[in-house]
Amino acid sequence: MNWSFRMLLFLSLTFSLIINAQPRRFSKKITTSSIEGQVVEQVGNMMPSKGKLPYKGRPLMTKIFIYQPLQIGQLENQNGAYCSQMNGVLVKSVLSDSTGHYHIDLKPGKYSIVVGYDNGFFIPYFSGAEGVAYLLLEIGKPQILNITVNQKASY
Repeated sequence: MNWSFRMLLFLSLTFSLIINAQPRRFSKKITTSSIEGQVVEQVGNMMPSKGKLPYKGRPLMTKIFIYQPLQIGQLENQNGAYCSQMNGVLVKSVLSDSTGHYHIDLKPGKYSIVVGYDNGFFIPYFSGAEGVAYLLLEIGKPQILNITVNQKASY
């Protein structure tokens, strides 16, 4: 073998090793979703009146709980949108910050969301006749849910 052929072979092999040694870039596959929002509390007389702007509420620093889907029969001592205990499977919980904002990353699926309040739980809404605050999260589709705790408000 002559010198130029050896050099060409050496350079070809070196080049192919360098190319194959480069890290492969794969697009990051999104496998989660999220829910975020703000929790506020309304207390006292919330009746609308002429010349008075509606009051959104004050930010509430509290714990937000995510459960596997709950039914009303799984609530203990329920009184309207309040109950003392949830008899279900807790998936995740997070604290809202001093401005009431929260963010939770979850796998796609169906969940129930409730708020820790006054030594129990506040249910932000009901889903049909039997469901407790259902959320349906899809891959890569974040949801915004602002929650108004109005257990101590009058209308």
